[in-house]
Amino acid sequence: MKGNLLNKIFNNIGSKTVLALVGLFSAAITIYAFLQEKSVDVRYEIIANTNVLDFNADISKLEVSYDSTNLKQSNENLRIITIKIINNGKQHLFKEYLDNNDPLGLVISSGQIIEKPDLIQTSNDYLKRNIKLHNFTKNKLIFSKVILESGEFFVLKLLILHKKNEIPKINSLGKIAGQKNIDVVNSLDIKTQKTFLRNVYEGDFWTQVFRFNLYFFIGALIIGLILEISEKIDTRKETKRKIKMVKDFKKIKSYNYTRMDDAIFDNYKLQGSRSLQQSQMLLWDEKGLKENYSDLSKRLKSKEFRRLDDVNTRLFYEDHWSLINDMISDGILYKENDQLSVNQPMKETINKFIDFLKAKGEFMVSTE
Repeated sequence: MKGNLLNKIFNNIGSKTVLALVGLFSAAITIYAFLQEKSVDVRYEIIANTNVLDFNADISKLEVSYDSTNLKQSNENLRIITIKIINNGKQHLFKEYLDNNDPLGLVISSGQIIEKPDLIQTSNDYLKRNIKLHNFTKNKLIFSKVILESGEFFVLKLLILHKKNEIPKINSLGKIAGQKNIDVVNSLDIKTQKTFLRNVYEGDFWTQVFRFNLYFFIGALIIGLILEISEKIDTRKETKRKIKMVKDFKKIKSYNYTRMDDAIFDNYKLQGSRSLQQSQMLLWDEKGLKENYSDLSKRLKSKEFRRLDDVNTRLFYEDHWSLINDMISDGILYKENDQLSVNQPMKETINKFIDFLKAKGEFMVSTE
């Protein structure tokens, strides 16, 4: 396989395009996730919803009263709802984000608050000192204006009286700049309510940077694997094509197969038709080839060559020398007392085989 996979990936126009698209997509998703993380996300989480009383059994002599009202006769029940108000976003909620005309709070439908709600927990002392419950009515509760930093919360306990056949519902009140709605959710359902992108990209800025690089690397790796598989498929197809080409050449009437020609065919299968063409060019001028070999032999042994700084010139002479020695190894050339002679039957086979390849369009489709 010529070259290496990494060079092929970055030299291939299609691969560059795909890599660029992967990079842009990863960057866009990361920026989106980062901006999402920087928004305020206040929500109300119902962490408990418990019946105080349960009249499943019909006990005639049992009476339960609240504030002089027989709850069994009035077909009513008491329920304790515990609710957490939390800033689940990565941006702090400042007082300036709140609308004075539409403050934060909650409203109860299908029930009424019968006692002043209790503040049973706060995430810090600041909230414990400053959370006040304003305008408390039977079905409405307003919170005082406070700073609710990222991850901070407070928890309220509500005692609600409601009809047995109706379940109280809590709705949020208030307007926060940058947040469209204040959701009221069941804490057990929070995991299922997370979006796919939020699950994938939840984390701070450096987490997003790490994920960006990781996903880009994975994308590049996938592209590399696809190219490698494609290269192997192409190589296999090319090998089969060359084998068939040699098989067809052996069938032509103007050629008589000999085993020594296998070296030519093996070279073609391994190196391609360009290598055979280079050998043909050297064999074209036999006298010049012999003089060239003698000159190269002396040049490569000289001190001047070992001191030569021109890399391109060194490579040219070394490649030329290597090609001649390969032809000697294949039996195309004979070496006796530092003198070269040409194997004429093999030279004739090379000429015929190249003519055959040209007729088959080899040099128009070859990418070697």
